[in-house]
Amino acid sequence: METINTGKTLEQMLESDRFKGICGLYSWCMNYGYPSPFTYFLDLIGYSDEMAGENLADWSKVSTNLRYLELDYLADALKEYATKGEDAYRFVLELLEADVEGQVL
Repeated sequence: METINTGKTLEQMLESDRFKGICGLYSWCMNYGYPSPFTYFLDLIGYSDEMAGENLADWSKVSTNLRYLELDYLADALKEYATKGEDAYRFVLELLEADVEGQVL
């Protein structure tokens, strides 16, 4: 799937009203070490398999990496992905392109 470089900064994208659940998860994960909850999100939506051929997160340690608040953010992002599919996936690609410092992976 090809994305269109929107020319927006990461901060501008995170302020968007388009995908509040995905933006909320992404923002929450900006101060996380690897793997962040966003890494699990990328595994769940198929990004990791498509881009790397395997999961990026260690799923054997999911209970130590994801707590109540992280699961709530993850659930909101997954609900958006479930209802807006391809548009949400494209938005994720655009977020990752805008994150030139690689803050969440």
